[in-house]
Amino acid sequence: MTYSIVARCPRTGQLGIGVASFSMAIGRFCDGAVRSNTGVTLTQGFPNPRNNYLAINLLGQGHTAGQALATLIVNDARGDYRQIAIVDRDDNAVIHSGGKLRPWAAHRIGKGYLALGDGLAGPQVVEAMAARFEGTAEADLDERLLAALEAGRDAGGLAGVRGRLPERSAALVVWGNRPHNEIDLRADLHENAIAEVRRIHADYKPTIAYYDERARNPRNAITGVEFAENLKKQQRKETA
Repeated sequence: MTYSIVARCPRTGQLGIGVASFSMAIGRFCDGAVRSNTGVTLTQGFPNPRNNYLAINLLGQGHTAGQALATLIVNDARGDYRQIAIVDRDDNAVIHSGGKLRPWAAHRIGKGYLALGDGLAGPQVVEAMAARFEGTAEADLDERLLAALEAGRDAGGLAGVRGRLPERSAALVVWGNRPHNEIDLRADLHENAIAEVRRIHADYKPTIAYYDERARNPRNAITGVEFAENLKKQQRKETA
């Protein structure tokens, strides 16, 4: 019972995942799912994290998204229980949705992105995610992914036999041109995990440039406490 969006930004080349689930610690299943200048993937439904590593390694070896997906399907005896999404560095997006996923299961393919999910309130969830993602093309990739998750939640999100289910875990992962992530934010065992990731993101994003500069120039960097105090002052001015 999970919905997600995996995407590449054609403007910056960034790759990322936004994902929310009724299950605990959905961010764990993003492990190995992104590599800079290579691609992004995610296996969900009844997830098999091994698929992430295999897909990214195949993309890194020069396989297309379609070729990588074909190999994963052949090597996954339980593929009928999974959704496997892959976007490569050329904006090719491919997906496998197995026939034994929990209903509603659906996906939407666009240029350079995939919106997908199972255990949904209906197909309107992925339609809303896709529409929000496409409608925010000028925003940063992290903002677009998070906005798409919010749109899916507001369109009904997850549902079981007794009705609406909360998104108890969520994650936002973005990689750029460096060999490590730029953003990796998670909320776990929270009754409104998407809102919690949004709250964390609002505080975290202004710190990205500070920590990058501190790594390059540690000798002259101000302390984290000073930075936090300066940021609070700036935020108070902006809201005054």
